[in-house]
Amino acid sequence: MKKVFLLIFYVLVFTASESLGRQAPLANEGKSGLYARSIERVLRLSEDEVDLATAAMIISEQWSDIVHGRRYLSELDDMALEIRARLFKKDLKTNYRAIPMINEYLFDELEFKAVSEASDPNDLFLHSVLDRKRGYCLSLSILYLSLGERLGLPLYGVVVPGHFFVKYDDGRVQFNIETTSKGGSAPDEHYMTKFNVPEEEKNSIYMKKLSKVQTLGCFLNNLGNSYCDIDDPDSALLALERAVEINPSLSESRANLGNLYLKKGRIRDAIYEYRKALEINPNDAKTYSNLGNAYTKRGWLNDAIAQYNWALKLDPNFTQAYKNLSIAYSQREQYSKAETALKEAL
Repeated sequence: MKKVFLLIFYVLVFTASESLGRQAPLANEGKSGLYARSIERVLRLSEDEVDLATAAMIISEQWSDIVHGRRYLSELDDMALEIRARLFKKDLKTNYRAIPMINEYLFDELEFKAVSEASDPNDLFLHSVLDRKRGYCLSLSILYLSLGERLGLPLYGVVVPGHFFVKYDDGRVQFNIETTSKGGSAPDEHYMTKFNVPEEEKNSIYMKKLSKVQTLGCFLNNLGNSYCDIDDPDSALLALERAVEINPSLSESRANLGNLYLKKGRIRDAIYEYRKALEINPNDAKTYSNLGNAYTKRGWLNDAIAQYNWALKLDPNFTQAYKNLSIAYSQREQYSKAETALKEAL
């Protein structure tokens, strides 16, 4: 009989503990950002009041009329509560020890996975990631950061040229989290080498822990590209100009804005953005080539040829740069050089 009472006692204690783990408020409860209804409102908030997931859902609702953001935010809350209950059950604190459990829950149990390439614009949006359980580096990281802010974990977005990942940093323990590799960890040197991070400058955004607003700025950059993909240049322009305003030292945002300006015939503005982008990241062959295109449109053929050659110095296999170079030489009536460049392209 005594054993029966002890068993009942332990069951009651465990049930009460698990219930307590679920019922305590989440770390983001009461933040003003939860009640924001526009990106303009989000950008006026202090960093501590921003809720990244809510901001992402505002953008989702603007992208698609059928998205009801509050439903997805409730789903995120439930996921965070489930993770916290599991931590409580195993008597684990909500610190760096939570990361393996989050990874197991997200990538093994729920089977969230990375897409091989970011070709579908819908893969950017948090609602789509939750629905389809797939995304790319930025969108999976937004999911991870959204759970982190609900659990009170010190997680930060980190951007490098062409990639985005998450960093855990509580002031004592720091490590990177690669959301495209089931939450695995790689050292800073891996990212700096693989993504050709430019040498650190005082105002560089690369490899730095981003604020939530800066992370949102990276999201807006990709949003601008998504709007370009569906042929909505006006929405793309708004997103990219905001992205540059938030993160003026993110070369991708400036280069993408330059591309849009060039399409709109705003050649002077395009040249300005391309030059700024190359000041930040002088390793970007594509932007050298695009700057060459802008120079060509202005009739500055010598300058254009110089930019195409810089692009090819960085990337000798850059087919489009050879084609652009061939066109520039043809316009200068240097047909032999034009033919040589075209042969390289082929």
